[in-house]
Amino acid sequence: MDNKLSNKKSFKMPGTAALLMFMILLAAVLTYIIPAGEYQRAFDEATNRTLVVADTFTRIAQTPVGIGQILSSAYRGLVNAAEIIAFVFIVGGAFGIISRSGAINAGLEKLIRKFSGRESILIAIIMTAFAICGATFGMAEESLPFVTILVTAAIALGFDEVVGVAMVVIGIYCGYSAGPLNPFNTGIAQGIAELPLFSGLGLRVVLMAGALVIAIHHTVRYGKKIKRNRIFSNQKLEKTDEMYELTSTRKVILCILLITIVILIFGVLKYGWYFTEISALFMLMGIIVGMINYKGNFNTFTSEFLKGAGEMTTAAIFIGLSRAILVVLQDGNIMDTIVYGISIPLKSLNSIFAAWGMYFTQGIINFAIPSSTGQAVVVMPIMSSISDVIGTTRQVAVLAYQAGDGFWNMITPTHPVVMASLGLAGISFNKWFKFAGALVLKWTIWILVVLAIAVSIGWGPF
Repeated sequence: MDNKLSNKKSFKMPGTAALLMFMILLAAVLTYIIPAGEYQRAFDEATNRTLVVADTFTRIAQTPVGIGQILSSAYRGLVNAAEIIAFVFIVGGAFGIISRSGAINAGLEKLIRKFSGRESILIAIIMTAFAICGATFGMAEESLPFVTILVTAAIALGFDEVVGVAMVVIGIYCGYSAGPLNPFNTGIAQGIAELPLFSGLGLRVVLMAGALVIAIHHTVRYGKKIKRNRIFSNQKLEKTDEMYELTSTRKVILCILLITIVILIFGVLKYGWYFTEISALFMLMGIIVGMINYKGNFNTFTSEFLKGAGEMTTAAIFIGLSRAILVVLQDGNIMDTIVYGISIPLKSLNSIFAAWGMYFTQGIINFAIPSSTGQAVVVMPIMSSISDVIGTTRQVAVLAYQAGDGFWNMITPTHPVVMASLGLAGISFNKWFKFAGALVLKWTIWILVVLAIAVSIGWGPF
């Protein structure tokens, strides 16, 4: 009996890399079990995208994934995710230079003193700011540079890395998922559903506000528990080198960082900047800061850049492994089958239950298609048709898609932003899931209420 109890106590959840590799193997096994199938696709001039044609699903010859494809999936996943991985390395190198200058630590000391005893207010302000960014211009991958800063800030405030990631990622997806003005989910989905662009703004704002309040409360409560446990165990609260003085050089570096962030936001909003342009911007920032901090010593600057980029290796591997899961599912031609199979039961439900079913369906599909745009072009033609059959409006179908896609991203190990953020912060997926899983459950209750209201009032295009 004692041996059995000892064995139970010694069991540990797999680490993030092990979990992702297990999911690659599971995806490969599913290609032998789930029948292969596909929808017809057609180019839609109105949205300028290739969309799935509803009611065209057909079975095709089974294409189970072999051992060679499994072994090469990690490589192909890294290749497919090359853009975001390159972005992570460039940003990591640039922020490594700034981090080693001591400017961020010195600035955080000032911020911590100012909000001493009012850390909850600071968390609320930061999460609200990121939520607005997610709600308006669909900030997602662009948030990665902020993760390192906020993780450092969270530790300095006496919290842990989870709070730092939550302030950025959870904050963003409160706005991104509700998507009042998000072009990447609301805009594309409404275009496919033939709805006026960004119509139904009011209820989406309500959804976002409620989700943000829930997220802030969840994060603050967790943070206070972490701080209490550290104090109770007499563990010394980690501080960001309190001896750092905010010198004139460090003030200049912080000003450069602030100017860079302003230019980033302007470039994304005005010119639609993405990985290439943002990487160039941070590369320029790194060069300027390096030349200032190291007095023009180019060897020292490049050495610090390489150290910063090297620290991003774990995040890059996580991104590649998460993409490898999708590679295997695509090789086996079972993603369309999964979408088709999950959508069938929705047609037999009443309006409110069908709307709820759409939400859960989207959450499940999100594991196979974590891209908002990719998911929209696959599922929205199908969900739009289902909404017409069951008597709910297409606006409700769009909202269910957004919520299932965005909010469930927080517990989706195939989502690149989440996996990259965890890699940057050094957090295991298991630890993150314990925090985010409870939050997604709270969000789900709120979302089901909003969807029920939407169906009851016949929420339409305007």
